Parts: sequence; structure tokens; C-alpha cells
Amino acid sequence: MSPIATEALAGLVWFIYSSYFEWFVHRHLMHVKRPFPLHEAFKGHTLVHHQIYHWNGKFEATGPGRPPHVALRWYAFPVMILLHMPLFALLQWALRVPIFWGSVAGCCLYFAGYEYAHYLMHVPKGHFIERFRWFKFLKEHHRLHHKYYLRNLNVFLPLGDLAFGTLVTSEGWRSKPVKRQRILLRRRGQKTPAAVDKTGA
Repeated sequence: MSPIATEALAGLVWFIYSSYFEWFVHRHLMHVKRPFPLHEAFKGHTLVHHQIYHWNGKFEATGPGRPPHVALRWYAFPVMILLHMPLFALLQWALRVPIFWGSVAGCCLYFAGYEYAHYLMHVPKGHFIERFRWFKFLKEHHRLHHKYYLRNLNVFLPLGDLAFGTLVTSEGWRSKPVKRQRILLRRRGQKTPAAVDKTGA
């Protein structure tokens, strides 16, 4: 395999990985209070961003000027990339194939897509991308996250939500009381109404 091909493959792998990384950071740093220096992620996201942009009519920014608290802090993505670089270098050394810059490019592309899409979700600009069906799906997907904080944790590519069972839609289990009750009972190890009927208990 040529160096260009291995770099491209590495970029694809790390682009996909970034969806799971986004899910993990969103779930375990942005919605859970952590000690210094990680406390800023929870404060800026849960205590500020979610309080400004609600799911029910206040999801989009209004008024002139640049809306506050939509984009992440300027240092967030550079720090994430820098923290991953030793891993990229180690993998390149262990595999003996060029993957370093492809890995960096894959993560940068994902993070750039995340920031751009997230900004347009809250601050519509009439860009051509906003007309695509997949963008409209992602915008609704994210709006529901503002309703159910621990659901729809992915913004750009919901692979993490699919894998970890946090994906909901406007027709999801949380919007169906009977289905929700059945799932919650199953999680607690209790018999569901259907199971009770079948066993006669």
C-alpha cells in the first residue's frame, strides 16, 4: 500500500474514532462536574450553553452581533489534537507505515465539521449546507439533546449515540410513555407488563 493510501486510511479511521471521542468528552466532561482544570467544560456547556439555548423555541440565537457561548473555547481543539499526537507517532513507529499526518488530518476534519455544523445549528446563516436533509436531521438531533441532556451526545456524526444507546429521535422511546416505561423496567430487572402477561404472574 502506498504512503498516500495509508495516510488516507488512517485519516478515515481517526475521523470515525472522533465520533466516539466526541461522545465521551460530551458525556463525561461537559455534563459531569469535574475538578480543576476540567471544571470549565461542565460550566461552559451545561451551566451556560444549555441555559441560553433551549430546545423549545430558544434553540436558535437571536439579535445582532456574534451570539455568545456557541463555539467552544479557542484552545479546545488544539489541545485535543496535541494530546493525540504522541499516540499517532507511537502507532506510526509500531506499524512502520506513514499514518501520522493522515491521523491528524482526520481528527482536524472532524473537529472542523463539528464546530461549523454546531454553529449553523444555533446561528442559521442561510448557507447552502443548511438545505441538506442530513443537516436538518442533525439539527433536530441536537435540538433534542438540549431537551434530554444525556441523549444525542454526538453533534456531527452520531456513531457514538448509535453504539452506546443514547440516540433518540422525535419519535424516540422518550416520546412514547409506554415504551419508555417498559425499557426502564427492563433496566431495573423488573418484569415488563408483556412479560407478566405471558408468565401469568
